[in-house]
This record gives sequence, C-alpha cells and structure tokens, in this order.
Amino acid sequence: MRKKIISVAIFFFSVVVFSQEPKNLGSLFYKEVTADIETEPVFVADDAADDMCVLENKTDPDKSLIISSDKKYGIIVYNLDGKKLYDYPVGRVNNVDIIESKGRFYVAGTNRTKNNIEIYEFGIDGQLQSTLISENVQSLKDVYGITFYNGNQEKYLFVSDKKGNVEQWRIELDRPDPKIYLTRKLRFSSLVEGIVSDEKNNVVFIGQEKKGIWKIDPINPYVDKKLIYKKNKFMRPDFEGLALREDENNNGYIVASVQGSNGYLLLDRLDYTPKLFFRVVDSAEIDGTTETDGIEVSNIKTKKFPNGFFIAQDDDNDGLNQNFKLVDWNKIINWKIFLQ
Repeated sequence: MRKKIISVAIFFFSVVVFSQEPKNLGSLFYKEVTADIETEPVFVADDAADDMCVLENKTDPDKSLIISSDKKYGIIVYNLDGKKLYDYPVGRVNNVDIIESKGRFYVAGTNRTKNNIEIYEFGIDGQLQSTLISENVQSLKDVYGITFYNGNQEKYLFVSDKKGNVEQWRIELDRPDPKIYLTRKLRFSSLVEGIVSDEKNNVVFIGQEKKGIWKIDPINPYVDKKLIYKKNKFMRPDFEGLALREDENNNGYIVASVQGSNGYLLLDRLDYTPKLFFRVVDSAEIDGTTETDGIEVSNIKTKKFPNGFFIAQDDDNDGLNQNFKLVDWNKIINWKIFLQ
C-alpha cells in the first residue's frame, strides 16, 4: 500500500517554550523512518483502529502477539507478521493494555458499548480465555483511555473519559472472584486519552490532548500532578497515545503520538528532556502513518526486531480500512550521538 509520495528530509529545528514549565528545549533532532511490517486492516471502515498492546512471549519471542482494538467491533489479535489470528466481537473497545502476573496475561479495555471497564484473560497463544471483570462505570462519561499500574504491592487501573476525568481503580485479580475498587479521582480541564505507567519509577504519565503531558504519583495521592511537557508551535495538539520504552539501567523514553505535528516525540524517561521527533513515512512497499491514535513500544528481542519495535495506528491506510505499522526500534534510535 502506498500513499502519495512525500519528500524525505532530515533536518534540525528548535523548539522554544516561553513558560517556566517546561523550560526552553533548545534544538531537537528530527528524522523519518519507514515501517517494516503492517498488519492486515481492521474489520470496520472509517475511524475504527485505535490502540494496541503486546503480549510478549518470553520463552519464544518470535511468537509474541499484538492485541489491538477495533473500536467499532472488538479485539483483534495479530502475530508479528501482521496476520490476523483471532478476533473477538466484544463491543466498542477503545483502548487496551496488558500485564502478565504469575504466568497469566490480563488485558484491560474500555468498552464504550457498555461504558464498562473490562479485564480479559488471554492465553499465550492469543486466545481469549475469559472475561474476568466487566464493571459499569457510571461516574465516567464515555470511557476512553486505560492503563495498568502493575506495582509490587498493588495493581491499579487508570481510566479516563472524554470530559477530562481520570479515575484510579485498585485491582484484585488473585482471588476466585476478581474485583476492582475505585480509589481516586483526578480532574483535567479537557480531554484525556493516552496514559502509560512506569512502575520502576512510581509514576504515571497522562496525555491531555489539548495541553501536553502530565505526571502523577500513583501511590501518594497528596502529590500534585505536574505538567512535564507543554504544547508549542512545533508540537501541536492533539497529544494522543503514550508508550514507555524501557532500557537497561532504568534508561528509556516516554513516547507520545502528537497528532497535530503528525509524528512521535521521545522524552527521556527520567528527566523528561525532549530527545527526538520522528515520523513514519512511505516506503516502496508500505505506506507511512498519519494522525496516529494509539502507540506501543516493546523491547522484546526477535529475529526481525533484535532490539524491539515501535507500533502505531495508521489513520489513512491508502484507501483501505485502518491498520497498524511496526518499525524496528533500531531505525529510530540508530543515531545515539543526537540522543546524549
């Protein structure tokens, strides 16, 4: 699939922010990469593909899977070659996230058909085993974004709606009748969707689409939320999907889909310094991505992706139904001199 050919250029640009938070960002490096794999399209036309998570098979990494939302149909499971393996018409699931606990894989989703938080158990082969939790959420208006916080002591879900509300729910999975309990409410002035957790550093990042990226403390509710990256003339709203790239020695990146700038921003995982902006553009075989919603990053090492991969929803799949594009992480981080 090919879109109209666009020119490919690598250049430097400066991002200047005049507020104190965040501070002046200086020069930010920009690059363009091409996708290595694209998935088969989702089932429903128009705006249907949205979010995804990766079921990492630590025993046989090449058999890892992509579990994605078709937000007008349900859940689709792909292999790393982009082939559909299974599909489950469970309702209008908007966002998904996954954790592994005691050898079991749990996928959380916001089901907008029922306005429910749902938690499913999947087998390592990608087959849906059961729906463990289906909790109607009357306090949220149109459930939207979701992420797990898989802490050492407690497990939580963070869930948002289209009105700027975010709720924290405690999860009890290791019991005969799994339960979730509302423990905390947060309020933002406008729409929130992208949420990602960094358990090793006890922080949750939240994307407020029209404003920027916040961090919160998931353990101590008395610590105020803090804006770590603000919209500016280069990084224009919307801030959509968020993902976390975890590297050795606690290194890594927060990755944000910035729809208004039609690309992806990397922030340092620890100090939130902007490091790189990139776009996924056309190759001879696979079209690039535009106006991405959900993203994910996996550091699992496979034959095709020796240092993991980045995956993004594609809004315009060259006239076909929407799909997802996979990019070798080494393509994105192959000029480390610019990321020091």
